Amino acid sequence: MITVPTICPGLCLRGALHGAGPETTGQLASLFVFAQDRRFMKIVSFNINGLRARPHQLAALIDKHQPDVIGLQETKVSDEQFPHAEVEALGYHVHFHGQKGHYGVALLSRNPPLALHKGFEGDDEESQKRFIWGTYADSNGQPVTIMNGYFPQGESRDHPTKFPAKQRFYENLQTLLESHFSNEQPLIVMGDVNISPQDCDISIGADNAKRWLKTGKCSFLPEEREWMERLKNWGLVDSFRHLYPEVVDRFSWFDYRSRGFEDEPKRGLRIDLIMTSTGLQPRIKAAGVDYDLRGMEKPSDHAPIWLELN
Repeated sequence: MITVPTICPGLCLRGALHGAGPETTGQLASLFVFAQDRRFMKIVSFNINGLRARPHQLAALIDKHQPDVIGLQETKVSDEQFPHAEVEALGYHVHFHGQKGHYGVALLSRNPPLALHKGFEGDDEESQKRFIWGTYADSNGQPVTIMNGYFPQGESRDHPTKFPAKQRFYENLQTLLESHFSNEQPLIVMGDVNISPQDCDISIGADNAKRWLKTGKCSFLPEEREWMERLKNWGLVDSFRHLYPEVVDRFSWFDYRSRGFEDEPKRGLRIDLIMTSTGLQPRIKAAGVDYDLRGMEKPSDHAPIWLELN
């Protein structure tokens, strides 16, 4: 795990102002003034499926939602080639953890993070770049930790490397939460989790779903749902499902080849989630899946998802 030095890591903004030097105090004070101007915090998660191929979608997302924090997955660009200047020109600080052609995650924020970390403990240079997390000031100047992950897809139950890698990713996240956090802390885990938590999150046709289960294809295998259930038992809440327990027609991934997004009713999977800690749950205000952005020209196969917190 890489820890990136930032402004006052891990400190509450109001507390950090006390006793700080003139330069740091100025930075934090300006950050706090901005936070006071916002009565809610908006977070977006988006598997962009190639950042350099879809700058138009990122620009449209920002123009429409004006998020405080954006988590991108599957950026598919090395750190050396990341379009840093172009993203900053959109009005965001950006931190990224990527590799050429595959995987890759990034966090974009209106204000700089108070702390930032890349990867899990035990990761090395050869580890896939799939996880980044930071701490940000909310509208009250209090810290909210936001974890952004591109969870492994896993392929199928019998795959010798991909399925164990998916299980290991979920175990690493579980260990991080249990060893470093309380579920009463303000915390968000979001990203392309590559698991549909419930049957109402699946719309690929009954025959296809049965075949996937029979052949051990990943996305809603019983053991995958057990991994997700462990996270929920720790204290994570699926924000969309919390607000809309009966909605059965919202999905976040649509296969290009079968053109599931163009069909009515749409055929896809809800495998992108923004989950909050139970401590943050009372502040869930609104959540959604943006079909308009999925309907753009040359889109990602995923739709952006969003959350507003009081």
